[in-house]
Amino acid sequence: GTSGRAVFNATRFLTLGISQYEGTRAIQVWSSYDWMPVAGTTFVVCVVLNLEPDRQTARINVQPIPTGGTVYHRLDLVNNVGQRCSQFGRDAVSDTSSVKFSPEAFVDPAHYLNVPENKSLIGQYLVYLDGQSTVNKFFKPTVINSVRLTSALNSIWQGAASKYTQSVVWRYIGTIDGVFRLIPGTQLPTSYDHLKRGWFTRSISNPGQLTLSPPYLDAFGAGFVVTLGTTITQSVDSLQTSAVGAVMAMDFTMGYLGDLLQEVYTECRTFRCILMDLSGYLVFHPDFLTRTGSPEWVHLGHKEPFVMQSLIQQGVLQKQNCSRYDTFKRHVTYKMVLPGGQTFVSGSTSCYTTTSLSYKFEQIAQSNVFVGFLTSTSCSRLDGRNMFTSTCPCQTLNGLGRCTNSAPLSCECPCTEDLPFLPCNNSFPASGTLYDVCPADIFALPVVPRKPGSVAGLEQCFNGRCNVIDQSGTCRATVGCDWCFRSANFSELSAAYCSTDCVCFQGTLGMQNPNAGCTAEQNEGGGGSTIIQSPATVLALVSGTVWLLMTSAPMHMVT
Repeated sequence: GTSGRAVFNATRFLTLGISQYEGTRAIQVWSSYDWMPVAGTTFVVCVVLNLEPDRQTARINVQPIPTGGTVYHRLDLVNNVGQRCSQFGRDAVSDTSSVKFSPEAFVDPAHYLNVPENKSLIGQYLVYLDGQSTVNKFFKPTVINSVRLTSALNSIWQGAASKYTQSVVWRYIGTIDGVFRLIPGTQLPTSYDHLKRGWFTRSISNPGQLTLSPPYLDAFGAGFVVTLGTTITQSVDSLQTSAVGAVMAMDFTMGYLGDLLQEVYTECRTFRCILMDLSGYLVFHPDFLTRTGSPEWVHLGHKEPFVMQSLIQQGVLQKQNCSRYDTFKRHVTYKMVLPGGQTFVSGSTSCYTTTSLSYKFEQIAQSNVFVGFLTSTSCSRLDGRNMFTSTCPCQTLNGLGRCTNSAPLSCECPCTEDLPFLPCNNSFPASGTLYDVCPADIFALPVVPRKPGSVAGLEQCFNGRCNVIDQSGTCRATVGCDWCFRSANFSELSAAYCSTDCVCFQGTLGMQNPNAGCTAEQNEGGGGSTIIQSPATVLALVSGTVWLLMTSAPMHMVT
């Protein structure tokens, strides 16, 4: 082949969160493509550049942080910072946030990823960031301002106490230029890059909205949590044009969300209430509190197949496709699409021939979630019942199975299937359908191993006092606690009680939270161990924001 160059408005595909589950969106970017053959091989190297100008933040003259004000996340290499305590068996600071940088923040990202940090190197970071020196050998120009601007959150995050504090696990902010600030402060792996995490990309794809994630098992030990995030915009030119400058988020317990539904919506005392995101994944379902299966990536079809089938037939829940050309897989996802101006959808259907089912979903204003009310309990799938042969077949209990029917109006859970590929020709059939490109999947979050000696003598950052809680809702909403109502052989206990998730997890005595780093004291039923700071009251991300979010669009069931 020959060398060449082309410049045109190219289509690029961005993830809506995590592409294999939540799908993609397309944008147009003016780009240049340069290519040339590699001598002596059959390969061609191609370089693609974004030709659109960077939209950098206007330079703001921010006062330096007082000396020692920046707490770098490598607590194993810095001394005499913050109020130290044990957070799930890890060294942490409870009275301030810690700062970490993504590779994007560095002039030389490869050096950051490949050269181990030490006290001397971190000291050079901090001398510059704290304003003691103007010599900058490491960071891109905007990073220091992002560090200083986000430092203002420390005083806000340390604000007045609230009844929600027992349920909020982490609060954090990540900027576009690679600054990540977390409270409580603790060490993160070097490879952690907030710019590529689902909570960040999900908010970027829904600017100006509050976004909720499906529940997931916190890698640090807080149990099943849900993330609430929102974008923060900034002025980028003299015309006051706005662009996203950061994403701010917090994690709270899944049990808190369930308790909140009952508190906010009186209809939930009569109907089953669920929360579902734009891709059809369940943010909350009553089964999540009483069943032992994982609530991670459970789709509407996994639990409510007849409702899903009805929504597809109405044209509201639509199939989306994207292709992974590195794995030769097609991913089938879904997207809720309401008719113009409409904020809710309702309907009725029958299940198992004899039972009728009515439902209503309404999108919560300025968010990515829908509240759903369902009238019947006998139409749900419980513990994998009829997963493979009934309406909306699912090949797995959650996550992605193998596709069985590619028709647009067919009902099946999110799935994958092989792309047709001709390996001998290194090509796809000309008659094959071209789908959007799935962006690369994010890697599982690596976790810094616990170092028991590093927390010797430190008090727990927070004690949930699970053993004195006597209400199931309060218990499930408290970090580190679980309502124990089932024995190890899955029979019902004569008297349910609240305990740590090291003694009882997902309601079952003898099960343990696998990420909690349970100690002998916790195994005996002591209090939970998690830092929970006072709620933030900035940019609509106070702990009570979830309550405000859910009450912003009150609904009433139509039967």
